[in-house]
Amino acid sequence: MEDNIIAIRKIDIAKANEAFAELMCKTENEMNKAALGNPNAFKSISPSKLEVLSTDYIKKCCIGTPFSPENINLVSGRYFPDIIAEKYFGVEVKSTSKDHWCSIGSSVVESSRDKFVENIYMLFGNLGGNPPKFKCRPYQDVLSEITVTHSPRYLINMELTGSNTIFDKMGITYDEFRTGSDSIERVRRYYRNKALSENKSEMPWWLTSIDYERTTGFSFRLWSDVDMYEKSYLHALSMVLFPETLTPKSSKDKYTNMALWLCAYRQIVCPNIRDVFSAGGQIKFVDGKRIKKPLPKIFATIVNHANNVKNILKEPSRDVIEMIKEYNPILLNGGNYYDNWLTMCQNIADSYCLGIPLILWVEKQAKFVCS
Repeated sequence: MEDNIIAIRKIDIAKANEAFAELMCKTENEMNKAALGNPNAFKSISPSKLEVLSTDYIKKCCIGTPFSPENINLVSGRYFPDIIAEKYFGVEVKSTSKDHWCSIGSSVVESSRDKFVENIYMLFGNLGGNPPKFKCRPYQDVLSEITVTHSPRYLINMELTGSNTIFDKMGITYDEFRTGSDSIERVRRYYRNKALSENKSEMPWWLTSIDYERTTGFSFRLWSDVDMYEKSYLHALSMVLFPETLTPKSSKDKYTNMALWLCAYRQIVCPNIRDVFSAGGQIKFVDGKRIKKPLPKIFATIVNHANNVKNILKEPSRDVIEMIKEYNPILLNGGNYYDNWLTMCQNIADSYCLGIPLILWVEKQAKFVCS
């Protein structure tokens, strides 16, 4: 009889992990033999009963290995993963009633993870097959993407090949990801950058903000039902984050990112967003004096909202700073966010060769008459 797995692990962790891999391979083979011999016993088995059955098979397969059956424990509901073997090894049990190898997995956060478990395998049951089939693979090797139910969760693909895990895509190892202090932020950045690289108007609504003190509501609202104070704040904040909305140029996707952001950040739907935020119309009078050439109304909008923008950027919250990093990072240069915003607006005016003293207008709070 070999030394027990704890003794082996103290000397050689790689050898201990190899022994665990062999145990899981043995368990996979035995469960497939059983399913082939009596498929009906597995087809309708519930997830909880499959966890119990899997624990029993792992215990049976301990014979002839350095693992002890009495140290294989089902802890589902209390800890992650579902089964703990000899303190440092774990097994997460998942299944599907369909004939495929994909499913929604466990939480990305792993807040209930047992603090001692280092090596986890996925034991997956394809119960819709004829006969039902089982596969066991290292946990991190079968996590293909991240999705959301009530919280961010992994997508499982037991047939995943090559460097196609979500961790490969994010350029980080599973252990680095799960132990990092910014795991959720990494996921948010990955999916946002992925959408941008593919020129898609998409936003990971479930990870829009890292402000965990602000909870996300379950209900969506129409812009028409938002009070005036919140409308004013969101209008000013949108002008900070989405400079494309400040240009006189009209385009069909000018307000796309802002519309998605409103839905994601505050669960607000604005069906007529172009009309609400549009810079349509022209400036004909400034401070009571007719100007020679009418100007786009957007520049009056910039001046009229400048004080609200200044209040937002004077001492921006962590949430606002993170959104600026994502949507309009140029404002972070040098640390004076408001001055950078004014310069950005002036550059927009200059790019249209309009000769507008926009910053001066802001400082003196110019008054406009628009058509």
